[in-house]
Amino acid sequence: MAIDTFKFTDEEFLTIINMILRSDTPIGDTFEPITNMDDSFNIQGLDSLSTMMFFIWICEFFGITEKKFQELTDQPNFSIRILKDFVTKESTRTFSYSQAKAYSKHCFK
Repeated sequence: MAIDTFKFTDEEFLTIINMILRSDTPIGDTFEPITNMDDSFNIQGLDSLSTMMFFIWICEFFGITEKKFQELTDQPNFSIRILKDFVTKESTRTFSYSQAKAYSKHCFK
C-alpha cells in the first residue's frame, strides 16, 4: 500500500507516460504523444519488447512489483486512466511532479 497518496493530475501523468513512451521511439520515427486519458494503452502500437520495457519503467518509477503489475497487464486492453488508477492504488513510491520530471529526465535522456 502506498505510504502517501499519489497526487499527479491527469495532465502530469500523461506527461510522465509520454516521456517513457518517447524514450522508446526509434530514431527517425515521429513520436505522437497520448493526449487523452481514455485512450487505449495500445494506441502507440508498441512491439512486445517496447511494451515490456514500458511496464518495467512504470514498475521502477512508481515502486510497483512486476507480479502486482501483472494483474493489470492480464487485461487485454486498458486505458491510460485505468493505468493511472492502478498506479494510484498500488504505488509504493510517491514524489512530487517536479521530482518525477527530474527523475524521468535523468532516466530517459
